Amino acid sequence: MTIDNLMKKLIVKLTPVSYNGKYLHIDLHGGLCNKLHCLFSACDIALKKNCTLIEPFFGWKERILFSDIYDIDYFNEVMSPYNQGKQIMISRDKLNDETIKRRTINSSINLWSYSEKELVLERLKCNVGKDSTKLKVLKALRLKPELDKLVTEHTKDLFTSIQIRIENDWVAYAQKKVVEKNETLLIDIDTLLLMLSEFNIVGNLFFTSGERHNEIYSALTKLGITPFYFFNPEFEYEINAAINFEICCKAHSFIGLSRSSYSNLITLKRAIVLENENSFIYNLNNKISPRVDKGLQPIAIDSVTKETTLS
Repeated sequence: MTIDNLMKKLIVKLTPVSYNGKYLHIDLHGGLCNKLHCLFSACDIALKKNCTLIEPFFGWKERILFSDIYDIDYFNEVMSPYNQGKQIMISRDKLNDETIKRRTINSSINLWSYSEKELVLERLKCNVGKDSTKLKVLKALRLKPELDKLVTEHTKDLFTSIQIRIENDWVAYAQKKVVEKNETLLIDIDTLLLMLSEFNIVGNLFFTSGERHNEIYSALTKLGITPFYFFNPEFEYEINAAINFEICCKAHSFIGLSRSSYSNLITLKRAIVLENENSFIYNLNNKISPRVDKGLQPIAIDSVTKETTLS
């Protein structure tokens, strides 16, 4: 099947609802980066259909708002040039207006499928469009000031970052997921330490993981590495995830795994928005290998062999 035929097959048809001038209610699902991919889709629909998004909910363990994590005013400011000078998202505290309520419609679009269909084409072409909505949204996402300050405090010096996926939900997923030859989903600490001992760690090592921070910290320290991490148990899980995401983006080098949407989106932002190509994976052949895919390819061998362009 040619790419042109595949594009026709994958095209997403919006429902025959008039979105023009309406307020669109959306539901985001999955972890932080899955939600962000859904947000990319919603913003693309809003720009194409001239509608305004109602501020969505985020949160993994409890429900929180977009504005509990990100600066909504900055988001609207950056997105407005692409939206005829108008705000693309309305905050929840402005929804009391009965006129707005009457003009609100619920999205019937599967936002994750909408995003995946774009990703399939990008992976086939090994290309990301420089005018894609997801890049616009990534540039518009800035943590709210008090959270952004925490990122600044942790990124003053040169450092390397790594995502270590050993959380309970990842263990369950890894045990069921079938992957390519020589590819590993679940890494044990000893194997990872061996790989790190052969890697050029610049500065101290920041690690991000949803669980078992003390265990990881102790293991890295025994290797002679100076590790550090951020996790505030008083914050909702996805607030911690968003802070860690931005810290990893600012590292000299980032090490992750190609099967994680979190690692992949960090790699994408680093490569295209921040112009830093120093991103690596550790889930292939038990070694740390440089990525050339700008975070597009989930299959490990593809992430280190399929060079991605921006056009």
